[in-house]
Amino acid sequence: MNGANPTPKFKPLYISGVVIVIVAALVTWYLIGRSAETPGEKAVGDLEDALESAGALPEINPLSNPLEEMPDVNPVDAANPFKGIKTNPF
Repeated sequence: MNGANPTPKFKPLYISGVVIVIVAALVTWYLIGRSAETPGEKAVGDLEDALESAGALPEINPLSNPLEEMPDVNPVDAANPFKGIKTNPF
């Protein structure tokens, strides 16, 4: 009956292994979670950095519209063969 119950010898080894794994996981979670920002905070920070780097936009002169003096290039007006024909009154 001496070798019939071997579990008491291994039980402290299992318990210490589980405790070491749990402590290592908690330390890792604490170190990673402490320095990480939430996605919302990171997005706000990125937006502020982008606004600072962009600066003020230049003022656009309203007279610089390229379509103000657009040439008449409509081919339908120039190619209408029925433009000068007299219509039938009946």
